[in-house]
Amino acid sequence: MSFLILLIKGFLIGIAFIIPGVSGGTLAMYLGVYQELLDSIGNILKDFKKSVKFLFPIFLGIGISIVALAKLLSLLLNWNSFIILFFFIGLIIGGIKHIYKKSQAEKITISMAIAFIISFGLLLALVILGKASPDNGIDYFTFNFWTYLLLIGLGALASITMIVPGISGSAVLLVLGFYTAIVSNVVGNIFDFTSIWYNIQVIVPFAVGALIGIVIFSKLLGEALRKFPKETYFAILGFIIMSAIGVFLEIKDPTTAAEFSDQLPIYENLIIFIGDHIWSVVGGIIAFVGGYIGSIYMTKLDKEVNKQ
Repeated sequence: MSFLILLIKGFLIGIAFIIPGVSGGTLAMYLGVYQELLDSIGNILKDFKKSVKFLFPIFLGIGISIVALAKLLSLLLNWNSFIILFFFIGLIIGGIKHIYKKSQAEKITISMAIAFIISFGLLLALVILGKASPDNGIDYFTFNFWTYLLLIGLGALASITMIVPGISGSAVLLVLGFYTAIVSNVVGNIFDFTSIWYNIQVIVPFAVGALIGIVIFSKLLGEALRKFPKETYFAILGFIIMSAIGVFLEIKDPTTAAEFSDQLPIYENLIIFIGDHIWSVVGGIIAFVGGYIGSIYMTKLDKEVNKQ
C-alpha cells in the first residue's frame, strides 16, 4: 500500500482513539490493515525496515488525527452526542457480518461460544463498572515518580485495548477516571502553548507505556489469531457487539449541560428524550445509516487486501 493510503487509514483509525467506546482495532480490521499491523509490530526487531515502512504512515496518520480532531470532536459531542455516536454505532454494527465471515466458522462450537461469552461479559462488566462509579475522576495530574509510573501503566493499558477490536482505550480511561485529565485537558488542548510543559509531562510517559503495550500485546494477539483463529474471532465479535451497546450508553442529553462530560445520559429517560428531541433522533438514524454504509465500504478494503 502507498504511503498516502496508509496515512489516510491511520487518520481514520485515530478518530476511534478520541470517541468514547469506539475501538481503533475495530476500524483497523475493517480497513484491512489489522493483521499486517499486528505482524509489523510483533516482528519490528526481526524485520525492522519493512515494519517501519508500514507502521510509520499508520501511526503518523493516527497522531495527526488525534491532534487535529480532538477539539473538534469534543465540540461535536457537546453539541449533540446522539447524532455523532449513532454514526459510530452504525460503523461498528456494519462490520459484524464481515468479522463473522473472517472466522470461517461452518458451525458454532462450544469453544467459540465460550470465547464470545467471556469477551462480551468482560466488556459488559467494564461498562457497568464505569456507570456505577460515583467518581468522575481527576482533571489534572500532580507530578511525582508515581504519577509518571501511573501514566506509563495507563498508556500500556490503553494501547492494549486499542489493539483488541471492540475495546476502546478512551472508554477504559473513562472508567478509570483519567479521560478528562489525558484526552480532554491534554490532547484536546495540545496547541495551548501556555501549558506545553505540563502536556509534555503527560504525553511522553503515556506514549512510552503505549509503545510497550503495543509491542508486547500485538505479538500475543497475532499468535492467538494464528493458533486459535475461530475462537479469537468469536472473542472479537463479543467485544465488538458489546462495544456498540457501550457507545449507546455514552449518548447524553445536550440540553442538560454545556459540556458533554456534565450532560445526563439519555438511557435514564430514553422515552422522554425521544419525545422531546425528535429531530435529533431523525438525525441519529440518518447518521447510523451513513455509518453502516461506510462500514460496508471499509470492509470491502479488507477483502481486497486478503485477495491480494
